[in-house]
Amino acid sequence: MRQPKRSSSRLRLLRSALRGQSLVEFALVLPMLLVLLFGVADFGRIFQAGISLEAAARNAAEIAAQEYVQLTRNRSGGVLDAADYNRLHEIAIEALCGESEILPQNALPVGVTGTCQDDVGGVPTDVWPIGAVCVHDGTDPICGDEAATAPATCPRMDNSATWDPANTGAAPGVSVPLPYVEVRICYQFTTLFNVTELDLPFNWSVSFGTIYLERDRTFTVACYQSAAGPCI
Repeated sequence: MRQPKRSSSRLRLLRSALRGQSLVEFALVLPMLLVLLFGVADFGRIFQAGISLEAAARNAAEIAAQEYVQLTRNRSGGVLDAADYNRLHEIAIEALCGESEILPQNALPVGVTGTCQDDVGGVPTDVWPIGAVCVHDGTDPICGDEAATAPATCPRMDNSATWDPANTGAAPGVSVPLPYVEVRICYQFTTLFNVTELDLPFNWSVSFGTIYLERDRTFTVACYQSAAGPCI
């Protein structure tokens, strides 16, 4: 009559041991599952931010290139002055900032002047992104000036070495290279969790947090053929 009691006790102990084993296994796997889950979510957010930045840079360059055509038509000999280049930079930055408004407005580092301006008084804001413009026609006197205060985390924005208004572009069937507008943009992306050297089971570790996304887009100034010359 005692044998069933012993079997019942052993069964309860076995079940308890299995539950304990399951809890231990779950505790080991849970961190990796969370990292995978948030990693997938962040990948989607980074992909979306990258698309927005590319669109902002491309559209800003296109708008400035179209304005370049209009300005040269209104100037004697098609030669632009300093005010015209200021105008081209302003409309490109305005378009860039407008396109990137959908991104989270992360604060810039202390001491860094923002590129975008607020609607009241045109005061530079203290949020990302940072953008810069160059008109590659061999003349632009303020090529890349907007990048002067960009932080070291945005290496493409370094205007001391990488900005040159020289016209190196070319177009099929055109004897001289066509001018083109270049727009660069840098944005600080913050992941869902900012973690450095997170220790995981099996001697794994992972770090994630702040990522700097940079995009560089160009747009060639249109050339309209005419009897008076190759472009108007």
